[in-house]
Amino acid sequence: MNVTGPTPVLVVMDPADAPDHALARGARLADAMGLPLELFRVEFDQALEGSHFRVTERLEAARAARVDASAVWLEEKARPWRAQGLEVAVAAEYANPGHEAVTRRALAVGAAVVVMRTHHHEWLARATLSADDWQLIRVCPAPLLLAKGREWPQHPRLLAAVDPGHRDDKHARLDHAILDLAQRLGAALQAETLVAHCVLGGAALESAAVVAMMREALGTSAEDYARELLRQAREGILGLLEERAIPAERLHLLEGRPEQELPRLAASLGVDVLLTGGISRSRVEQVFVGGTAERLLDRVDCDLLVVKPPGFRSPLA
Repeated sequence: MNVTGPTPVLVVMDPADAPDHALARGARLADAMGLPLELFRVEFDQALEGSHFRVTERLEAARAARVDASAVWLEEKARPWRAQGLEVAVAAEYANPGHEAVTRRALAVGAAVVVMRTHHHEWLARATLSADDWQLIRVCPAPLLLAKGREWPQHPRLLAAVDPGHRDDKHARLDHAILDLAQRLGAALQAETLVAHCVLGGAALESAAVVAMMREALGTSAEDYARELLRQAREGILGLLEERAIPAERLHLLEGRPEQELPRLAASLGVDVLLTGGISRSRVEQVFVGGTAERLLDRVDCDLLVVKPPGFRSPLA
């Protein structure tokens, strides 16, 4: 879809998000990056669905009234930010499911970033991707910032998680996209940018039998194998950083599973935003959660920024 003019920071608005964490994040990003801001609200009420009774003009009017009320509420939220000099648009629509409406809006306006408040998920939502934020990880074409409750300091700390071990071009491009965005945000927000990578070495081997077979299978011990993986990973990431303004001393190499080690590192370093990749899965694969971004969502205390690889095409496009 062709989009003319500056692409906005798209904030998904929710009356339950008090005191407007997502809006505060979006406004700060828009101001720092010199972009317009759009506040978007999806309305839906199961009681107004045609499955309960025939769709009539009165029912359509009730839905339209909800959208109109949301538009008024969004204008109230936009007013103080406009007074500070930001260009702020508002939009509301009646739709279900919400994540599809957000994705269509992001595509329509060419959103530079989508910002949404996220909360802890119950086990069923985690298992089946029933929550809108989890679904957006899969289908949103724009970088997706899932905001937790903690406020950003004046100079936030960013942690970009990359994985140079993949040999295919898609994942290699994703690493570059993550680092490009981390640098852009770091410059705009005057933030410190760190880089991390998790190596699935000996610490990730869960079976003693597997460890015992390492020497025979690979001609080396599990410990030597893990050291070699770390060495290769460091070489690969330093190659990524070679032409970037991120010093090598800001690189953190970890041994273990990303969903376990990255939250620990983020907490120990006081990270405000963790950037990670998001790769779309098929409709069969999406039924149960398997991606790193989804596994991290409820494990980190900081905001999560999910980045898609260049050329990603949303299933809803």
